[in-house]
Amino acid sequence: MSAVAVLVGQSGCGGSDENPEEGLTPEQLQTRWTSEHAGRPVGHAATFELSGSPLILTTQGTARVDAPSTLVTGASFPDGKYYVFFAEAQVGAQTGLLLLEGERISVTAGTLGAVALSKVTARTHREDGSAAPAVELKTRMDSGVSDPQVTFPEDWSLAQKALFFSDPVAIQPSGLSLSGFTRGVLVTASGSTAISGSVKVDSAKHMYWYTTSFIENQASVIESSRFALGGAPQAGALSVSELASPPLPPGGVVGVQGRVLVQPGSARSEGSFQLTQAMTESGLLVPAEVQVAFDKKPLKVPQHGRELLTVVYREKSLRGDAVLGDLQVTGSGKEAVRVAIDKPETLVGDLWDAVEDAGIAGPVLAVPIAIVTPFVAIGEWISCLFSTCPQAYPLWMKAGTVSRFHVIIQGDKLPAGTYAAEVTLTGRNYAPITIPVHFTIE
Repeated sequence: MSAVAVLVGQSGCGGSDENPEEGLTPEQLQTRWTSEHAGRPVGHAATFELSGSPLILTTQGTARVDAPSTLVTGASFPDGKYYVFFAEAQVGAQTGLLLLEGERISVTAGTLGAVALSKVTARTHREDGSAAPAVELKTRMDSGVSDPQVTFPEDWSLAQKALFFSDPVAIQPSGLSLSGFTRGVLVTASGSTAISGSVKVDSAKHMYWYTTSFIENQASVIESSRFALGGAPQAGALSVSELASPPLPPGGVVGVQGRVLVQPGSARSEGSFQLTQAMTESGLLVPAEVQVAFDKKPLKVPQHGRELLTVVYREKSLRGDAVLGDLQVTGSGKEAVRVAIDKPETLVGDLWDAVEDAGIAGPVLAVPIAIVTPFVAIGEWISCLFSTCPQAYPLWMKAGTVSRFHVIIQGDKLPAGTYAAEVTLTGRNYAPITIPVHFTIE
């Protein structure tokens, strides 16, 4: 029976411990680890109250949007007009596609309901420096929803093309009153009715608008299954159970099961949430414990082919997100060894991009990685063939993650012979883990 070697890198430890698992394949061990983690909570109970401008929250969450709010519509392709569409909108006795044109459309009464969000920005000033306290809610597209099929009036002919480039957002409006648009029309199967001044929508299924559009109001409570908050906090605090809280406001917070109140220039948790990582001036606040497992059996690699060494990994503590800081490949066979490196998870990556776009120099929001020897970048490995595609090791591993990646050995990089290499993963909040790779090129 082959032995699966299990290596562990725990923050504060000086090396890796090897624990052979006799008779288990990496896949079987992955199944066991997944079962062990199922249903267990992640993170540390925590609260925060931070102020600064702007503060940016990326989220897998929702917010209830009530009056007063403003629909700030982005200019849509192809005519540069500003449109918002409401599908299956009931307006009085008629139901159809409601189309409104205007850059700022006011919600004067009622509610849009619980709206799915991807990003929230709490600002006190615009980019030009002018005072404009507001909360901006960027909506999240409801995937798998097709565009309404209607015949537009002739003077709205370009709106049909704009609808094609718009994103659908699920809404549950009730008593919704809208004003501030320049013109409008309700398109039904029997014809169309011009709308002017204001309109009341009793119900609708989806709202469609261009990707740069957002909702603006003065306060929002975000219900989020997972979120990341960053920006330029100038005051406030993060309080964490079981951990020493940072002396200065953190530059970034990542958590799950959170309820966050966002107002212009401030954000605070309502009740506690589960913190899985915080970025501070001195580094990452929450330590992690990472294990990897792989079959120790040497590999045989064809001269003009390749083999994949499957490596199963997990964040064992379920407390902290693990962040990779460095990857090195050394040894006599290093020229033949590649490792695919993934991008940060979407939620954290979106936060980094948003913070960068806002011109904020977060302390460790953007986590650079120092690759000193061969590796495989995203664009190189993603075009591989079918089941031989390698999977990437993550820059950012969520607490409690159980997954796998592949070390790639390419036979055409070295002459025939027997080689050894070492793949060393060094974490920003966990100790280095070294994976030995033994192979013969035939």
